[in-house]
Amino acid sequence: MNVIERFALVQHHGPYEDWPKKTLVIINGSVSSLAISGFNLLRQYETAAGYLLVTDFDCPFEEAVCFVLISKDLKTVLSERTVGQMYNSFLLNEVFWLDDAHFYATFHDYPDYRFYFTIRPYGVPWIYPRLGLACRRFNAKRGQWRRDIR
Repeated sequence: MNVIERFALVQHHGPYEDWPKKTLVIINGSVSSLAISGFNLLRQYETAAGYLLVTDFDCPFEEAVCFVLISKDLKTVLSERTVGQMYNSFLLNEVFWLDDAHFYATFHDYPDYRFYFTIRPYGVPWIYPRLGLACRRFNAKRGQWRRDIR
């Protein structure tokens, strides 16, 4: 996993309600035909499986964060996972890499929760996504992180 600065997102103007659902990606200074969810690019990484872009929607009261895995040829979105909930704000604190295929994200105001991601070598849409996601919550009684199934 390498932290990179290769990508940017096209900026939108006008009323927020009129912005498109997907944003075009700028690759090495040139606008591409690749469109992903999100309006602000928060983080970007190069992994063995492709490029991971972390974006948010720039909505102050219902913030959600998208984790988008893009192919090495920069033409396909391999997988996309969104962390968010209506009427809640998920502001990204940090992304901690465990190895080249595993990381977890922490969010402001949710210190007891970690969202663990796995970049898989293959995937089946809706059944076994290429970007796996599991939420874990700290259990103070037992002093350990447990899978949160809510």
